Amino acid sequence: MYKNTIINAKMKLPENYRARKIPVPRGIRKIHEDYGLWICKIFLKLSFPGRNEIHPRSFDFYCISHLLEGHGWYWSRKRASITPVEAGQAVVSTPGSVQFYSGYNDSYVEDSICFSGPVADMLYKTGIIKNGIIDVGLNRRLMPIINVASDPSSDSQIKANSMLISLLTELYLENRKNKNSSLLSKIDELLGKMTSNPENSWSIKEMAEYCNLSVNHFRRIFYKQTGLKPKEYQDTIKIEHAKMLICSSENPISSIAEALGYSDQYHFSRRFKDVTGFSPSKFKAEFFRTGNPWK
Repeated sequence: MYKNTIINAKMKLPENYRARKIPVPRGIRKIHEDYGLWICKIFLKLSFPGRNEIHPRSFDFYCISHLLEGHGWYWSRKRASITPVEAGQAVVSTPGSVQFYSGYNDSYVEDSICFSGPVADMLYKTGIIKNGIIDVGLNRRLMPIINVASDPSSDSQIKANSMLISLLTELYLENRKNKNSSLLSKIDELLGKMTSNPENSWSIKEMAEYCNLSVNHFRRIFYKQTGLKPKEYQDTIKIEHAKMLICSSENPISSIAEALGYSDQYHFSRRFKDVTGFSPSKFKAEFFRTGNPWK
């Protein structure tokens, strides 16, 4: 799998560029105006050579481009970086977004559908259509719609529109589910690192960045999964480890506090008492007196 950094190093963006604007094609019919959706361009297994230069452009319509073979790359002005595209993924573009995508060291082979209309605008407003890369799978899920849309009859146009709306909704729900699953796995991974290395101290910002989330979004997801705020969870992990160190070694409290990343013994002792109900010295005394101060 090639790396983003390698691709970014090879791609060039023209200085003082002006994005090429691609208008909606002519030829809309009354059936499309009445329905509120028009499939205005379709491409079935279209192949074009890969490129290593960014040629910024914006569409006046929506487009979903499903990469069927090889590797590709995607650039958007908003992200200002290159993202790899693999076979089975699709690039989604919305009107006015400045972007470019192409093949990487290979031809870009796509099935694609371009469309416009107020129905598409509503799908965009509700978040069902978003700019960027989504997972579609290796099956050619756009092809049945393209085949139906190729028939100019009104019945076929209505059917193709309905099929497109259904597919876009299915892809939205599938990708949302996959994203949530991936996110929870990333938080589980973070929890494992915190547990395995209690001496490390994580800021909220570092935790959020590790999970590729904003701080506020991270706080909400973390609390929903653990029932604790991030700093509370981190303190709990550290204090559990501190219990073992206090009861199994002759190290002074100050060195244990330092080993667990606390700035001073007072701060450590305060947090220890908040979590356990005991000061560190009282906890140690209770351990040797009763053998179980946890009760």
